[in-house]
Amino acid sequence: MSLMLAPAFLLIISFITVVLLVFVVNEIKSSRHGTVTLKAKDKVPAEQLDGDIIRGDKYVTVKVGGVEKIYTWDQIENISYKEEASLQKLDRIVDLLDLLSKLGIGVTVILIMVGLQQYGKSQTWEREKFLAGAVKEFVDLQRARNAMQMLDSLALYRDGRQIEFNPNANKPEERKTFVSNEKIFAALTTTPHDDLAKDDDLAMTIRDCFDTFLSYMDTFNHYIDQDLITKDALMSHVGYWIELLGPEGKLDSRYKQRVLQYARQYGLDAIESLIQKYQQPSRWERIVNWFIK
Repeated sequence: MSLMLAPAFLLIISFITVVLLVFVVNEIKSSRHGTVTLKAKDKVPAEQLDGDIIRGDKYVTVKVGGVEKIYTWDQIENISYKEEASLQKLDRIVDLLDLLSKLGIGVTVILIMVGLQQYGKSQTWEREKFLAGAVKEFVDLQRARNAMQMLDSLALYRDGRQIEFNPNANKPEERKTFVSNEKIFAALTTTPHDDLAKDDDLAMTIRDCFDTFLSYMDTFNHYIDQDLITKDALMSHVGYWIELLGPEGKLDSRYKQRVLQYARQYGLDAIESLIQKYQQPSRWERIVNWFIK
């Protein structure tokens, strides 16, 4: 938060300073009574105008008898005021303030660019910190890890693998259970009352693991939609399992459809939206493809 407040404070101070300088310069440059001597032209004697004078960057306005006349600087020979010495010093101050106000605009632009860059970095850092916490919470859950191991089993092992359902069991042999791929497939039925026995604790445990996994995929998808994390950052943590379920994933289509149908049945189908996000080309890829076409 402090990284964001520092550039914001500097921007506000710079903006206020520039506004005040511009206001002061405009006030000082407002009309003053004096005499404007025009340059002689075509043997016509130089004309002198006595009135209220407003000096601009390109033009000089002289108000004589209620009528304003505008001249460019190259038409003017001389401008004189009462108390000339003090006014010349004032003019130098005005010119200096004018220069500072223009420099202030440039400095403000630079500070805005620096501030935006720092803000972008702080936002990236905040996203990474938030994602690290969310992923840690996810992988710390034994059921989520078990679901990922079972997906891995469906993709890489012909028969199945050992899954640690009881990590706190006193006997090491009771901590892991061999789970066949067909058992995973059977457990993920969308009609459990018809297909699963009431005392099939292993099937219920498998379903609980996938419920946890799919629920967190739903959460991650929501985080991306809310711009709390980026899909690229998430990819480095759980991208392997998202890709397994994607159209190009190594998972057999029979197993893939089983998992996705299970997710749809129980309102956890945001996994499909998450998968779809990784099928869309990046902004750079879209630009390259546009030029190729």
